[in-house]
Amino acid sequence: MAGIRPRSVAAALAVALALAAVLADEPARWLVVVDPPKPADAALVLAGDPDYERTLTGARLLLDGRVRLLILTGGEPGPGDSAESLRAVAIHTGVPPERIRMEQVSRSTRGSMEAVRPILVREGVRTLLVVTSPYHQRRAVWTARKVLKGIEIVSQPADPAGWRPEGWWKTPWGRRIVLGEYAKLAYYVLRGWA
Repeated sequence: MAGIRPRSVAAALAVALALAAVLADEPARWLVVVDPPKPADAALVLAGDPDYERTLTGARLLLDGRVRLLILTGGEPGPGDSAESLRAVAIHTGVPPERIRMEQVSRSTRGSMEAVRPILVREGVRTLLVVTSPYHQRRAVWTARKVLKGIEIVSQPADPAGWRPEGWWKTPWGRRIVLGEYAKLAYYVLRGWA
């Protein structure tokens, strides 16, 4: 240690800490799936949207002409969890009610995919944008591709979103979101649902 200078040690430590911080974000970044933008027949907005980030993203996709239909999910009561609450927000942002379809029985990601299948068939949907929170995208897209065979699934995370992968481990909320999503993803994979 005689030849090592304190500045060199400090610099090496700073580089190591910066590298650890960057790599520590990777588990959260892996959850986020973003496909190249493309027009689609419909946007599927998944419930569990208390801040309506998903709903506003789906509404913007329709209003910008990227999709012809907005399909809303949710069979749970309450704001952000019921398709009816998502519908009210979408209409408030300017989405014409006749361009909205809903399923109101699901209570899970897989349940949403199963419940929308008849709507997709009836409406002739061939390409579907799946809109959910960034941390939920991988599980949602894997599940959609498993359940909705024959339909092209395109991942479209809610944007802007309150959640970011950077520094996820620094807050209890961030740790709960990421670790919880990994647990759910593992469960879906083990059940053969994703």
